[in-house]
Amino acid sequence: MAHEKEFQLYKYLMSNGANATAVLGGSATPYLSLKELVSLSTDQEATKAAFNFSDMTLSLAPAQGGLELRKTIADIYDHSKSNVEAGNIVTANAATGANHIVHRSLLKPGDHVICQYPIYGPLLDEPKDIGCEVSCLRLDPANNWSLDLDQLNSLIKPGRTKMLILNNPNNPTGTHLSTEVQREVIKIAKQHDLIIHSDEIFRPLFYTEETPTSLIEHADLGYDKVVTTSSLSKAYGLSGVRVGWITTRSNALLDEFMHYRMWSCESLSLIDEAIATEVLSPRCRPGILQKHFSIAKTNLDKIQSFIDKHGEQCEWVRPTSGAVGFVKFKDHKSGKPVDDVEFCKRLVESKKLVLAPASSCFDLGDRKGEFGGRTRVHFATKTETVERGLALLGEFLDEEKGRQ
Repeated sequence: MAHEKEFQLYKYLMSNGANATAVLGGSATPYLSLKELVSLSTDQEATKAAFNFSDMTLSLAPAQGGLELRKTIADIYDHSKSNVEAGNIVTANAATGANHIVHRSLLKPGDHVICQYPIYGPLLDEPKDIGCEVSCLRLDPANNWSLDLDQLNSLIKPGRTKMLILNNPNNPTGTHLSTEVQREVIKIAKQHDLIIHSDEIFRPLFYTEETPTSLIEHADLGYDKVVTTSSLSKAYGLSGVRVGWITTRSNALLDEFMHYRMWSCESLSLIDEAIATEVLSPRCRPGILQKHFSIAKTNLDKIQSFIDKHGEQCEWVRPTSGAVGFVKFKDHKSGKPVDDVEFCKRLVESKKLVLAPASSCFDLGDRKGEFGGRTRVHFATKTETVERGLALLGEFLDEEKGRQ
């Protein structure tokens, strides 16, 4: 297979971001230093001590990941709903490694996979690379990017469909599955013996009154073939700490993950695991998330005001979660979608502003061209970056009007 689409988003951002004035095509919260992590802790001396690595013996980490880290990860879930303990968790090299382990250990050529769509590219492309047949479960932009349960049922091939892949909260739409929809999805999966893999890297950044459950927090439904993956990269602003995790109640799936982890990874960095353990502790986690939630909410309001002002030329479904939204740009006279690739190219050339065009970065399914005019826009970044980017975008849109 020609490895083109898997890394298209990454390639686009790397090739255009170096000389940009503002980049609003990314997806992580603002990166944090160890000093900032200490400042956000409720017990700064304890956190300083946790980050003192001078006496650490740099051996291999345990095969499943450090016990204290896995206990700390288990505690971020509601145990009364999840029944998750440290033994239900395997650490990995960030969410990239976690997703890789899940797909490579469970899928084989010829398996049928259903994948939520749009979605972060590698979640769809890796199963294709394995040789799976992939059907797209299309979210509906006309209905707030909702998931259609009837469509899900229609895509299942009894006896052949192996896995349902979700990205919840979703990248690039910034929407999420409600607790009620999650439960219906699990019931369908149970009926057809499907493995559910939910990438939850943007959890728990939610901007709704109620915080929905994780897909792993439905133990009462009596179905254990549910797998969630996550890491510190997005919600926590720590992409450089390469710690992710896989969570499942299924011992059979856990064994498969452990076998593949030993072949592909063997061990994470003890220093990274120590940082992750402290970051996810009750001392640090609330402060980090509150900081990033506040930034994201402020920026969401700013982008919404911008879209309201420029309604002839852009629209979106306001994100309810995560760090990004899917903005559609339109011709102000006809209302037709612009050529998003050409639009973003001229935006870079004239304003040095980088967005992520959907047609080259997210158009991965079996029907091409359905995201025309859309770009991924990053709101959970520094507010000054958003303000600078919106000012440049406003200038560009005004110029677009003037030249038509």
